Amino acid sequence: MNFSSYDIIHILSIFIQLPLIAVLLFKGKHLISNRLIAFFFFAQILSSLDSLFWSHSGVTYNTFSYFGYISIPFYTIWGPSMYLYIKAETNNNFHFKLKHILHYLPFILLSIYFLSTFHFHTIEEKSQLLISKEIFKPFFRKINLIFIGVQVFIYNILAIISIEKFSKNNDSKNSFILSKIRWNKFIIYGYFIACTSNAIAKLLLVYTSISNITAYLYVSAILFLLYFLVILGKALFSSHFGGSIKKDKSLAISKNESEILNSKLKALMKEEKTFLQFGLTISELASQMNVKERLLSQFINSHYNMTFQDFINLYRINEAKKLIEQYIDSRKTILEIIYESGFNSKSAFNAAFKKHTQTTPTEYKKSFK
Repeated sequence: MNFSSYDIIHILSIFIQLPLIAVLLFKGKHLISNRLIAFFFFAQILSSLDSLFWSHSGVTYNTFSYFGYISIPFYTIWGPSMYLYIKAETNNNFHFKLKHILHYLPFILLSIYFLSTFHFHTIEEKSQLLISKEIFKPFFRKINLIFIGVQVFIYNILAIISIEKFSKNNDSKNSFILSKIRWNKFIIYGYFIACTSNAIAKLLLVYTSISNITAYLYVSAILFLLYFLVILGKALFSSHFGGSIKKDKSLAISKNESEILNSKLKALMKEEKTFLQFGLTISELASQMNVKERLLSQFINSHYNMTFQDFINLYRINEAKKLIEQYIDSRKTILEIIYESGFNSKSAFNAAFKKHTQTTPTEYKKSFK
């Protein structure tokens, strides 16, 4: 069996991803995000094996026919696993639930189809089915190709929206969190670029008569190879995928200093209700407390496990809830309550209220009636 340079790229991709999966499961075996992206890379390995299987059909049809069609359902794993990985990385409370299995419904249906039509046959029968292409006809293959391309594109867009929203709402100065955001952006944007290149190459191969399509396939394969290689380096030599987090010694806060900061902060929030100031910034709050802005940001991030804006909004929402309960039978409008609780826009209030209470202001008000 002679391997082309295109085959060698796929083989290298497999040998890069195998240790990558091992590192992911070893360094962060307790993290659902690591398990999701490890599953994603496993599906990528199967796709490379699939490419090798079909490019050497003269040998594989007879000798390795039992491998036929094993990889096809796993193509539908790419998009959902990458999306759920980003969701897990941007939400500390993310848990894989029964509803998330719906994302893998195409995988389940395709697996059932190929199990019933191919995998329960004898080796000789499998070989004949592969040659005849009876159960995976060219038309079926084209439809599947379009479906995979559209599915991956949609999930990539949803993942990009999630990471950009998380980045916008996170004003942390913590170097680890900022590094986490940057690398997750690389993971999703890098994958999006590689996928787009791959989709274009395959669509050109199936739907056009353009010569030298091989060049497009090579570019796509090399992009994926480099993408996997960079992520392997990150997994091996950084804490991004669950290793120990190196703390910034310049921002280390002693227990006594932490207690003093917390006491000052609570006094301003509960007694003086500083959070009611419109457009309150962390710089202004740090000035009132006579501490450095960076130190205050680090304290809120580590002590309360939330950003400055989320911290302030939590007090504002609690104030709004009190006002709603207090004026439940009066004619005071929600808009009046919005401004009295420190918010300067209805959209910001609604978003914060939903985030902290899992319901809307109107629904919350109705619950008391």
